[in-house]
Amino acid sequence: MDLDQYKKTWENQKVETNTVSNIDVYKMSHSKSSSIVKWIFIIGVLELIFWSAINFVVPQKYMEVYEDFHLVEILEVSTYLHYIVIVVFLVMFYKNYNSVSITDNTKRLMNKILNVRKTVKYYVFYNLGLIIFSSIFMIIMMVGQPEELTKAMNPKGLSIETSTLITSFVIGTIIMGIILFFIIWLFYRATYGRLLKKLNKNYKDLDTIERLN
Repeated sequence: MDLDQYKKTWENQKVETNTVSNIDVYKMSHSKSSSIVKWIFIIGVLELIFWSAINFVVPQKYMEVYEDFHLVEILEVSTYLHYIVIVVFLVMFYKNYNSVSITDNTKRLMNKILNVRKTVKYYVFYNLGLIIFSSIFMIIMMVGQPEELTKAMNPKGLSIETSTLITSFVIGTIIMGIILFFIIWLFYRATYGRLLKKLNKNYKDLDTIERLN
């Protein structure tokens, strides 16, 4: 019997049996919440591994372009800082999982669920915001070096106006940024969004228990 069916049976039973059912529904909500938070942590770890692997296989020619724009050190520092932030979030995810797993009180579990939701939302906002910031940063840094940008955009030295090349670069970067933004957003909606929806349902179930007590 799933949680929805259990709730219906519990709500329709006699008042004197509600205490026992109350505990059972709490245990089911607790178990599901713990499982959801564990998956949030697992997905976060897999995501970190995936992006780390991507960085290792980035073609060397792109690094040479960054060297021309004197961006290698900046990118390396920002990459390390990004990983530090991600690891901090993963530690928070793990702590959330532990705290939810050992919680034995309805109100405390509800508060833990709220904390999990906040942490995940901050994580999603950080990553999506980073895409926007990175796109703007790259545009500013590269457009600020028109000669290097012209060489990178037109290595064969074709007769193309610098303004045309710069405009093409800006438009292309914006389009790529938008595409990446929506790909990541769709991924987060399909993973974290789906898990948060289930977690929110558990929160409502616990709130119902708390109000009926």
